[in-house]
Amino acid sequence: MKGRSATIGLLACLLALLLAGVLWGSSGLSLRQAWDALWEGPFGTDLATHVVWNIRMPRLLVVALTGAALSASGAALQSLFRNPLADSSLLGITSGASLAAVLWLTLCPELGAWLPVAAFVGALSEVATVWILAHLGGRPNLTVTLLTGVALSSLCVALVGVTLLLAKASDLSRLVFWLSGGAEARSWSHLIQELPPAVCGVGMLWLLSRWLDALSLGEEHALSVGVPVQRARWLALGGAALATGAAVSVCGPVGFVGLIVPHALRGWMHRASARRLVPLSALGGGVFLMLCDTLARVFLPTEIQMGAITSFLGVPFFLWLLSRSRQGIA
Repeated sequence: MKGRSATIGLLACLLALLLAGVLWGSSGLSLRQAWDALWEGPFGTDLATHVVWNIRMPRLLVVALTGAALSASGAALQSLFRNPLADSSLLGITSGASLAAVLWLTLCPELGAWLPVAAFVGALSEVATVWILAHLGGRPNLTVTLLTGVALSSLCVALVGVTLLLAKASDLSRLVFWLSGGAEARSWSHLIQELPPAVCGVGMLWLLSRWLDALSLGEEHALSVGVPVQRARWLALGGAALATGAAVSVCGPVGFVGLIVPHALRGWMHRASARRLVPLSALGGGVFLMLCDTLARVFLPTEIQMGAITSFLGVPFFLWLLSRSRQGIA
């Protein structure tokens, strides 16, 4: 019953934020103009219609999809690693996707349509590297795997910095702007570019949710109920890499969404199963990131990237979680 009410509540919040984001913005439109343009449809010819349907609406949908992909990935990774601190950012998946995307934008700027593929390859390569390095000394524990991800994430960040130093001056500002994580000037083409891999990645994680529930109780339990553990882990990591790569390819690295939203929902739902938590986290991630984007666009005196806002919120949340984990509470 609580899961149904949570779904309805999150859907209502998502629709309310979508409507608010369409009506409110930095451009000089009155609420009446924006409302009329919304009801006129995308084929109107006046300025208000262009602003609402070609600027605000695609940006909002891109933000919602990005939040859904990152949050669902975080929920799956937390179940997979049995650790509330697991997240695409902390495991280095986001950094791997960012490095591959920056290299692609620098070396092949004319092939921008293939950017999600490059980001996915970078994310999956980083995941595979983490897994291989963590197993070099034998069977690793979850802490070793997470720390390996943190170390490789730092390496990817350093390589991104080197790439920026070697990039052309004409490309530098565009790359730095993209790396700060935002959705400015995102269009319908960006939404079409992100939609297939994000939906496929989140769908994979949802289909794997029963295996993730078994893995969250330990490898021995998963084996006892017939879960192919190694295949389940690789498929889950592949789904998380696909969803994260899609999000990063369009909005850049936006951190901590997959840490904050699933953990908050898990606490409210009293540790719900992955089958419920993955789709709820997708809805909650869309709501959370749209809220951050609306805050950046409308309520702050100067618009800043939503990636900065999620970091401002995520760092203290992570430190709070870390403190609880050290006390044996989380």
